[in-house]
Amino acid sequence: MVFGIVHLVGVVATVVMSVLLWQQRARQGRAWPWLMAGLVAAVFWPLTLWLAVAAYWHRQGDSKRAPLIAGACALAAVIALLAVGGLGEADRRAQPAGPQVLREPSSPPPLVVTPEPVIAPPPPQVPALVQEVLGDDRVLIRLDGQQPQVVRIAGVQAPVAGECWSAESREFAERTLRGAAVKAVFGVGWSSGRSPEPEVSLLLPDGAEYSSLALQQGAARLYPQSFLADGLTSELTQAEATAKAAGRGLWSEGCRPVVQPAPPAPEVALPAYYASCADARAAGVAPLRRGDTGYSSKLDSDGDGVACE
Repeated sequence: MVFGIVHLVGVVATVVMSVLLWQQRARQGRAWPWLMAGLVAAVFWPLTLWLAVAAYWHRQGDSKRAPLIAGACALAAVIALLAVGGLGEADRRAQPAGPQVLREPSSPPPLVVTPEPVIAPPPPQVPALVQEVLGDDRVLIRLDGQQPQVVRIAGVQAPVAGECWSAESREFAERTLRGAAVKAVFGVGWSSGRSPEPEVSLLLPDGAEYSSLALQQGAARLYPQSFLADGLTSELTQAEATAKAAGRGLWSEGCRPVVQPAPPAPEVALPAYYASCADARAAGVAPLRRGDTGYSSKLDSDGDGVACE
């Protein structure tokens, strides 16, 4: 039992000592030699202790030397611990102090080339002549060297015939577009729920965009189901907002819908007298209280002021 306690104390002491040394060296960045030293000492300590136990039993007649042998074995384990740790310490001291100079590699590292963002080119501007202004926001244009074709003006919706400002809107389109040498920009977007003609942005001779100009003058509305390029959508939205703020064309005072007041509800004349409670219930007025139209003491059998309860 005594040797078992000594064995346990020795193992614990060895592990504790190795942990303390490990923590001390871990602050200096070289912890692994002392960790290995602790493991080696933990292995060799029981072996040396068992040698001490064997020597004690072999010389049980002279027990004074047994503690010395056990102490020598423990000292040997400690020396082994210090020796293994010292090898790691010597390796650390062999490294040069101060900042390390990195050697240049024999070949330069490969260059990382960041790809340039791909920017789509703007749609081309094709010279065209507006030959005729058609209904439903369409025009007949002729491109150079091609047959005339029908296209739709992008993003706008003119008022239909009979609607407020329809005549003025048609006159504005005829005056601005008919016979004008414009530049047609195809591929600017599309509109849902309309005929399949291609939608184009028409640039007038002075550089103005016709859809934006028509919206700004209140000669058209922004088509609600248009899916256009971001820049064109922003321009047209701002143009319509300008016309609304200024009260032009379709947004003028004369084109605002007149709100008719709702007619008053007809008054239902209630009879001043009910022959029976059945008539009062059929009219939906029962029970009748004293002072209500149609109340009579004849219908109030108990005289409490409430008839046809």
